[in-house]
Amino acid sequence: MFVGLALTILIGAVALGAEAGLWYAIKRQDQSAADAAAISGAYEVAAGQAYSDICALAERDAASNGFTFQSFTCPATSPGCTNPSSGQMCANNPPVNGSSTGDDKAVEVILTDQQKTLFANLFLSNVTITSRSVAKVNLPGYTCDLSLAKTGTGISVQGSGTLNLTNCGMAANSSDAAAISFGGGSNDILDASWFQTVGDYNANGNPVLNVTTELTHSTPVTDPYSCNPPQLGCAGQILYPSQSATTPVNASSPCYPWTGAPTTLQPGLYGKSNGSHKCSDGSGSSSAPMSFISGTTTLCPGVYYLDGEDGHGSAFAVKGGTVNMGTDGAGACVPATGMNGVTIIALSLSGNKGGGFNFQSGTVNLSAPTTRISSTCTLGTSPCIPSGILFYQDPTDADTSKQGSGLTADSTITAGTGTLMQGAMYTPVTNVTFTGNAGSTCFIVISLTMTYTGNSTMSGNEASCQAVGVTGPTVMNISLTE
Repeated sequence: MFVGLALTILIGAVALGAEAGLWYAIKRQDQSAADAAAISGAYEVAAGQAYSDICALAERDAASNGFTFQSFTCPATSPGCTNPSSGQMCANNPPVNGSSTGDDKAVEVILTDQQKTLFANLFLSNVTITSRSVAKVNLPGYTCDLSLAKTGTGISVQGSGTLNLTNCGMAANSSDAAAISFGGGSNDILDASWFQTVGDYNANGNPVLNVTTELTHSTPVTDPYSCNPPQLGCAGQILYPSQSATTPVNASSPCYPWTGAPTTLQPGLYGKSNGSHKCSDGSGSSSAPMSFISGTTTLCPGVYYLDGEDGHGSAFAVKGGTVNMGTDGAGACVPATGMNGVTIIALSLSGNKGGGFNFQSGTVNLSAPTTRISSTCTLGTSPCIPSGILFYQDPTDADTSKQGSGLTADSTITAGTGTLMQGAMYTPVTNVTFTGNAGSTCFIVISLTMTYTGNSTMSGNEASCQAVGVTGPTVMNISLTE
């Protein structure tokens, strides 16, 4: 009798132990499903999607990761539930439990799975397995510098000096082990809120990295000028009219400087080649469509189209003097264009290659328009240029032929004392070298690669950039927080 009773207890205990192992296996599977669902929902939050999309994608990824739904239909709005029935799901945005309660950047997923017992039925008729996960969209902030290169070193910080990225960071989309390379020695200092790489970074010579957050092996940062139509965190593609539709066009399509050049220039097309004619500096050598050597030149607000390049690959060259921005409708800047800034576009309309932007010396004081240029975004008719674009190099025209260790249309910016550049510089297929101080509250560079030398300063947090019309690259990470 005692043996029989003991065997019953023993068998029940063994059965309970075996089934508990099965329950834990189901729990692990359901937890993976909840994690995947929460992450998927968070990506929809990052994309600015409605709750219906958040729930639908969460349901899809929970099912694809092994969770079995029982006649589940996503509700129209976030339910704020905590105890779903078996085979059901709570997808809460914002969460209603835990440390992320009320955070609209987070998605909480709760899955419930009720299992009938077998051998353990002597003790339990069923067991309820609940899994919960919370994923959150993390936005460290704006990047003053985004390298779009997918391989090799995207950002190089070289030479003795301090690189100060005020209220912003840097990001490299390269998967290389040295996607960001810090060189020099202990006198080389980086002051930045954060940096991020798809790959990793190296630091040679023990530079000082005063960085709050180092994000490596992360997802690529979205190019804010690559989306059409514009999306959350993306300003939209840059479209501009064909030559015949460009307005206003300077009637003679001149180069600058030329004999008797005015000190105030109107927006339009500069440097147009007629047959074999190219811009000349007067001595027989080719010059950039816009070249500034001395004196003071004022650019009236508007769009400047620069056709072609000089023998060094420059479309806009500052070798001395001062380049200022005029006031729309005032002084020589009439008629008014309705714009409060300048956008300078390097392109090619005549089969030649487009050049880069090169500042060797002199002073530049230019700001980008704070509003979009035209709401009609049709290529070949009206220009559709997002606000905040100061320098733009057309990637289809840029001279990407090899020159030395770089490309012909690469840009070099030496921002001297008194320089103020406010807006975005966009050269997605060529390289940029930067030295000096942009002198503004928002100057960002998006290029193939970026090299910093000497003491350099850029600035650009979200608030200050939005105030001047700039949509900068936003670093985004999705992480499981609970």
